Amino acid sequence: MTSEPVRLFMEVIRRAQEFLAALGAERRCAMRLERVADRLAAMGNKINVLRARMNEQAVDEAIDADFMLRDALRGLKEDIRDIRCQLAATRVSELSRRMQRAFTRLTKIAEETYASADRLQWEIADHDQRF
Repeated sequence: MTSEPVRLFMEVIRRAQEFLAALGAERRCAMRLERVADRLAAMGNKINVLRARMNEQAVDEAIDADFMLRDALRGLKEDIRDIRCQLAATRVSELSRRMQRAFTRLTKIAEETYASADRLQWEIADHDQRF
């Protein structure tokens, strides 16, 4: 049987370990959210470059005659919509500042990338309608 001071000390150590484990889990989660935001931002940049090139150059043929690009953009928009729904369902006010920043950044980038994908989808459809 252990003495009361030893038992209390062991309890403090257990709680400290749980706290550190929770901090580590939160850090890993925030890093994952940041990586998703980085990937979405890169995708948004690629979409914007494609839109700019498409608008700079006069293309005298259909850009997406087989609809593969527009289908890919539609799939991307569905994935972003799922991400945005999951973010909206999370109570950000109960999270740490780091997690709040990660959620806020991911939300902003998801909205911007969705809008870019939507614009490109419509611009391709408008362009290809002439051919």
